[in-house]
Amino acid sequence: MNLYFVRHGETEKNKSKCYYGSLDVELTKEGILQAEKARELLKDVSFNKVYVSEKKRSVNTAEILLKNKQYKLITDMRINERDFGEFEGKGHEELKQLYPKEWKAWCEDWKNASPPEGESCIQVFERVKSFMDDILKLEDDNILIVTHGGVIRSVYCYILGGNIDYFWNFGSNNGDISIIKYEYGNLYIDSITHV
Repeated sequence: MNLYFVRHGETEKNKSKCYYGSLDVELTKEGILQAEKARELLKDVSFNKVYVSEKKRSVNTAEILLKNKQYKLITDMRINERDFGEFEGKGHEELKQLYPKEWKAWCEDWKNASPPEGESCIQVFERVKSFMDDILKLEDDNILIVTHGGVIRSVYCYILGGNIDYFWNFGSNNGDISIIKYEYGNLYIDSITHV
């Protein structure tokens, strides 16, 4: 089985360097171009299934990737980006000013602490784990999964035995294609391509 993970194209919020996950934002012109470049790299792959997060940046990226091809998009909230709660749409400096106590707790325990009304990194990992457990039960050859950077990093942690400590050991740029293979009970990262 080949799992093709694609991170959605760039958005204005990516450019502004703020925290956002649950905000539903559009692709920029650059984000559209990234999706088109990824489409060119994947043009010869025939997918059995296509999964997308609930966010329009993922759906739009998938639609560009699959232009002129007939695929049903399967929406799964387990591959939504992390919900940053009250931290949504804000940057480091603003958070330090508005939420000094919560910001400090978050910085001291990035795995378990949650922004107010948001999710912890562990909570995101647990839903991504549930998604991956279900995907590995399928008997398909090629699956496309269009999602978010935090989800893809969580997938890498899943591959590395579920150790969330590896979360910051990988990058995931907008438009990146990560090919994960599942063969003979072994799951591994086959390649990561920057577009």
